[in-house]
Amino acid sequence: MDMPAVTLPAAVTDTIQSWSTESPVLDLSDRLGVVKETWDLQTFSDLQDGKVAVPDEVINDTLAKAIDDSERVKELTIESLENHQLKVTAVTAKSGKLVMICQLEQFEHDKDHSVIKLKALSKQLPDRPMMSWIFSRISLSLATKLVGHIDPAKGVNMQFNGNEITVDFHQALYRSAIGSVELFGYRPLDYLTVDSATPNKGYVEFQTNMALPDNIKEMIQNSLQLAQNS
Repeated sequence: MDMPAVTLPAAVTDTIQSWSTESPVLDLSDRLGVVKETWDLQTFSDLQDGKVAVPDEVINDTLAKAIDDSERVKELTIESLENHQLKVTAVTAKSGKLVMICQLEQFEHDKDHSVIKLKALSKQLPDRPMMSWIFSRISLSLATKLVGHIDPAKGVNMQFNGNEITVDFHQALYRSAIGSVELFGYRPLDYLTVDSATPNKGYVEFQTNMALPDNIKEMIQNSLQLAQNS
């Protein structure tokens, strides 16, 4: 069966020709397709520049999709506040409306670990299984702009220490679409680091770095530029 032709930008094809590879161009195009579904040109540039600001509206859009088919949680939103705090509002079938102020104490990712730590400033957390469900969705929605969709069913570990919740999403992240992408021996997710996340009024700012080799970054940027202009 004849394979369909794939047209890539000249800068991308030049890069392909500069390396020896057995991967067909179609397979590379599929991998770049996942990259384009994960990042737009601005986000990829921001990751390299070291700061990605994600508005609450973007996070809440992701949360709305995360609870779309849930019978347990009818509404779930965050509001970024100053002093590293998030206001979490949930409407649940069992407990009604819950409002919590949380401290975002840690958000880190590198090739070896991916961890988010939140501390609820309420005196007591209601219904721990429900809190696990809520905080796993909040944590993954915070990460979506940086790494794309993550399925919590693919490996999210939760630990409670009093009112402190630690979410380890490393396994689920590497089982996600972007986690499976490798370009000429380089897995973009391995070269992305996130050092921290800081809530500010109306948005969360992430401190990041993308340490891919220049040739790989150029390939991705050209592919994203083509997608933006199409």
